[in-house]
Amino acid sequence: MATSSEIRPLSSAEDDSLKRELREDTIFKRIFLSPAVTILLLLSIFPLLWSLGVSFTNFQRNAAQQAAQAAGTAEPSGFLGLGFDLTLENYQRVFTDEHLHTTMRNTLLYVVVGVAVQYSLGLGLAALLNQKFFGQTFFRLVFILPMMITPVAAAYLGRMMFERAPPSALSHLTTTVGRLFGNPNLNIPWFTDPGLAPFTMVIIDSWQWIPFMILLLLAGMQSIPEEIYEAARVDGANSWNAFWGITFPILLPISLTAILIRGLELFKLVDIVRVTTGGGPGIATEPLVMYVFRTALDFGNFGYAAAISYILLILVVLFSTIFLGFSRRVQKQQLGVES
Repeated sequence: MATSSEIRPLSSAEDDSLKRELREDTIFKRIFLSPAVTILLLLSIFPLLWSLGVSFTNFQRNAAQQAAQAAGTAEPSGFLGLGFDLTLENYQRVFTDEHLHTTMRNTLLYVVVGVAVQYSLGLGLAALLNQKFFGQTFFRLVFILPMMITPVAAAYLGRMMFERAPPSALSHLTTTVGRLFGNPNLNIPWFTDPGLAPFTMVIIDSWQWIPFMILLLLAGMQSIPEEIYEAARVDGANSWNAFWGITFPILLPISLTAILIRGLELFKLVDIVRVTTGGGPGIATEPLVMYVFRTALDFGNFGYAAAISYILLILVVLFSTIFLGFSRRVQKQQLGVES
C-alpha cells in the first residue's frame, strides 16, 4: 500500500506523455468504431428520412407508368418526372380513415390488456417460483420454455388449441363443460367473434411472453437480501405484508422496464394475428402494422403506408413519453423525493 510520502505529482513530461496516450487511445477507438457506426447510421437514418419524404407523396406501385399514361406521353410526369406529386392528402386521410381508426384501437387494446395480463400473471408466477419446493428447477424451466419458440410457432400452437376442428384439448374441455350445463354443443367462437377474437390474440401472445416477465421479476426477487425479510418477520410482518412492503417496491424499477419493453413490442404485434385470423373476422383483430403491410405490399400505396407508419411512430413516442414520465414520478414518490 502506497504511503503519503510515496505519492508525488506527475512531472510535466510524464503528464504530457499520459495525455498523449489517452488522446491516441481515443483516436484509435474512433477509427475502429467509425465503420460500424457509419453503417448503422446509413441503415437507420436513410430509411427514416426516405420514408418521411415518401409519406408526403402519392407514390404508388407503377406510379411512373400510370402517370405517363394519364398524361398521354411516353415520358413519366409528376414531381421531377418521377411519376408522383407532393401532397398532404395522406395525412388528411388519416382523420377520416375508419379502417385506420379500427386498427389503432386494436393495437392499443393489445398494448394495454396484453401488458396488464402479462405483468400481473408474471409477477404472481415469479413469486410462486421464488418459493422453495420439490422440483423447483424443473418448473422454472417449463415456465420459461414458451419464450424460446418463434412467434409463428406460438401462433400455430394457439390456432391448434382454440380451433374446434380438429378437436383439441380445449374443445374437449368446452364440450365437457357444456354437457354439465345441459348444452353438449357449446362452442366458444374464439376466432370468429369480433368481440372475443382480439382477446384470443392477447391470450396467445401472453402465453409466449409471460415467461419474459417471470424471468426478469424472478431474477429481481432473488437479488433481494434475505436479511430484509428476517427483519420484517421480527417486526411481525406476514408474507403478504412482506411482499407488498418489501418485494414489490424493490422490484418497481425492474417492473417498469419490463412493462415498457413489452408495451413497445406489442405495438409491433403482427405474427400471431397473421397466422391465426389474418386480421379477421373483418378487421376486428387487424393491428396497425398489418394495415401498413397490406397498404404497401397488397395495394401498392407506398405513400399512404409511409404516413401510417409515422402515425404508429407517434403513438409509440407518446406511449414511451407518458410511461417514462409516470415511472419517474412513481420512483420519486417511492424515494420520498418531491418533484
